[in-house]
Amino acid sequence: MDPRRALELAEGSRTELLRLLQALIEAPSPYGASGREAQERFGAYLERNGFAVETTGDSREPLRDHAEFSPPPAAVEAPVNLVAEPPESSGLTLFAHVDTEAASEGWSSPPTRATVRDGRVHGLGAADDKGGLAAAAVAAAVLARDSGKAPRVASVHGKGGGARGTLPVFSRMEPGDSVYVHPPENGAGLGVLKSASRGVVDLHLRVTGWSGRPREIGTPESAPFAEGGDALAACLRWVERLRRGELSDSEINLGRVVAGQAAGLTPVRCEAEVRVLFRGKNTARGVLEAFRRAAEDQPAQASGGRFGYEATAPGLRANPAETGWDDSPAIELRSAVVGITGREPVPYADHLASDIRFPIRLWDAASLGIGSLGGNFYGPDEWVDLEDLVRLVAVLVLFVARAG
Repeated sequence: MDPRRALELAEGSRTELLRLLQALIEAPSPYGASGREAQERFGAYLERNGFAVETTGDSREPLRDHAEFSPPPAAVEAPVNLVAEPPESSGLTLFAHVDTEAASEGWSSPPTRATVRDGRVHGLGAADDKGGLAAAAVAAAVLARDSGKAPRVASVHGKGGGARGTLPVFSRMEPGDSVYVHPPENGAGLGVLKSASRGVVDLHLRVTGWSGRPREIGTPESAPFAEGGDALAACLRWVERLRRGELSDSEINLGRVVAGQAAGLTPVRCEAEVRVLFRGKNTARGVLEAFRRAAEDQPAQASGGRFGYEATAPGLRANPAETGWDDSPAIELRSAVVGITGREPVPYADHLASDIRFPIRLWDAASLGIGSLGGNFYGPDEWVDLEDLVRLVAVLVLFVARAG
């Protein structure tokens, strides 16, 4: 297929693209909700175009010990995820997430009504990521009608680390290369391709120390500082030891520290929240174990006491993943972007915990992220550029037709 044909097919689908996006925006699916109505509308569109649609309600419990699991906050409803198989598969998967942020204050139009103004579609999830969902489905439908061969399409709950949707869905699907149809978070649209995801782990550190013996009865402040075990100082040394040592190639942010009771008293308890960003072969589990090893190596203090150390990872954690910029799928997707827009995209490799990591880590497959121009992410009057959304459909059509 040549770019002109892909653009013709995409332009011919403009009306159904807008209608599908409007239908998805009008079915709210904020994070924590099931998203059932939005998935039903999405699935109905694909079924009308010959796809076999399966929806599932996935529990995260069986995956708690999975290496790619990131514990999400407590959810109110079980998620509904969707996978649509084409009449004849191209071997590729297009996927996007159905869950959105909650509606905030300050919207100039109803957040759950798609409003077109100045070439932009405004609505809750228009950019993140119902525009991506609509583009993926329409591109797949166009290909199914034009040649009979189309990609699989998945609509998942991806927020909160992917444990509610992306991980369980990709854990049971057949392997293959994929495209995550999601706009780049820097707002650059088709000008960038998401090719890598940085590893991240949020740690909770706890250090316990001890107080010296008071010199005066009933006066804790009289205890010599040198005889106490300063948990705050020990915690700071612990983090600095990792920063200068085993994790020197990572970024370590000591974001919150709570310690001590009052001036004049040795801080015998300290709790800290730390975020570590990393690349390469390290993993979230490896970072956690590095903190634990460093704690075990601590010598007794001159006063004879020993600090107690505890490190846990109760929140966000994700392993790094990357598809090479010069690997064949990246070259083909870059070529499709050039064919439609006339401009070579650049790599975007700084996002944390991107869902492109799941096909890469679970299947050792290629996975890239691409999306259209959008704005006001996570805030009022969220929007996606309609012309760029049509171009995104053309890029997906051209890429899948050539790759398949």
